[in-house]
Amino acid sequence: MQVEFVDGAKPLTDRPQRLYDIWDRCRGRRAMPAHRDVVLEELCDLLPYIGVMESAADPAECRYVFAGGVVDAMAVQSFKGRTIREALTTGDLSSLAEIAAFYGTVITNRAPCCSRGNMAYQNRDHIIFDRVLLPLSVDGQVVDHILCGFFYNEI
Repeated sequence: MQVEFVDGAKPLTDRPQRLYDIWDRCRGRRAMPAHRDVVLEELCDLLPYIGVMESAADPAECRYVFAGGVVDAMAVQSFKGRTIREALTTGDLSSLAEIAAFYGTVITNRAPCCSRGNMAYQNRDHIIFDRVLLPLSVDGQVVDHILCGFFYNEI
């Protein structure tokens, strides 16, 4: 399957498709793989752009259990251990509902969601990034983690 963004945009790089293909291979014939099924060796060059989140009933409360180096470099402080709500700075709170909706779609539909985002980055103008959210599940029914790819246009 080709990665398709909710707004019809084309990916900035080949990384979103590569991450999806790895996830797809790991799941086999199942709706989604378990966290333990994702082969880290296959993700080596993508790891800096990867986050893994623990799922929550309220998508704004999904919590980072891992954030790659590039993902963390985009934040004022490390994302690890923080929820989406906690990770957003005061200026970003207006986008909380929109961002949480993407995660909620993955949790509810138990299916990938790909979208284009933009954010202020330090003292520069906004940068654009591709967000790839891939569900993970131990039992194949309930999304317990989300494998996230954040692929920035300037890094």
